Amino acid sequence: MNTPLSDIQKQRLKILEPKLEVAIKNQDIQAAKALVLDLQVLLRPTNHFVRLSQSKNKLFELSIELGDYDFAINGLNSNREVLNKNTRIYLETTSLMAICYVRMQEIIKAKPYIKEVLTNKSVIKSDRTRKIFHKEIINRFNEEVALCTLKSSDDVSYNEDEIEQEVIRIIQTLTEQEIFAQIGQASPRATKELMFLVYDYSTKQLPSAERLALPSPTQKIKDTEVGQTVFESVKRVIYNSLCNPESDIYKTWFNNGMKIVLSKGYIRSAVISCLVNLGVGIKMIAASIIALIMKLGIEIYCERYKPISLMEIRDK
Repeated sequence: MNTPLSDIQKQRLKILEPKLEVAIKNQDIQAAKALVLDLQVLLRPTNHFVRLSQSKNKLFELSIELGDYDFAINGLNSNREVLNKNTRIYLETTSLMAICYVRMQEIIKAKPYIKEVLTNKSVIKSDRTRKIFHKEIINRFNEEVALCTLKSSDDVSYNEDEIEQEVIRIIQTLTEQEIFAQIGQASPRATKELMFLVYDYSTKQLPSAERLALPSPTQKIKDTEVGQTVFESVKRVIYNSLCNPESDIYKTWFNNGMKIVLSKGYIRSAVISCLVNLGVGIKMIAASIIALIMKLGIEIYCERYKPISLMEIRDK
């Protein structure tokens, strides 16, 4: 049983929680860890474990993004031990465990968590909301497969002039759907095989009517579908570079228009930098992603592809 928050606690939370949001957005892991520690000192004595776990999960999701998997697993396990299994926060924590193991390509270890998430009927009472959550989380698993299988063990670099020529060709000759198909064609066989495996296992956990309403595993690994999944998978990194109001690209676009952004090659350089950091080194995929964003424009891209965390998946 938790104790009601004091006025002092409430004032401290009004300071610490927004600061954590900023640290997460800026991917400042050290600042995020320090802030969560402050929140723990504040919330643990009064047993506000749910609110504390919500903040911790944001930190652990960031640590997964940054590749610190051991830290994430240890922390998520700790959260699972103190949370009620019939709560949304427990479900989200378990989802992050599955995502972490998928990102590590430890699919055998991921499966029990995937199953627990998708077979739980007691947490989300509304059938409609539960179906939306299932669809979103299965898509997220697919995106994690794309990220981990596209990552190269070698140092990644791009020739920006070659990329620029390819981008021009794509924009001039291909439709949006054809670009997605091209990304799928350029994706390794290992990406499609693991995507099939994880998607097939995930959908088999659902009731038959719900499963039949989703694309089949065979449909999910068609080139266009794979291309869309790959494009979605990198948005968590690219979005912050392009759509953060404090970024140079966003400020230039907002103040001077898209023409200046394109002429300076801002989008190309930002996307290449993000892909290099992710370890994605396939030229055709890089050029196709850049071309798609340029065809859409920053405003539409930022509106349509804003990433959401697991804690934000709700009825729409």
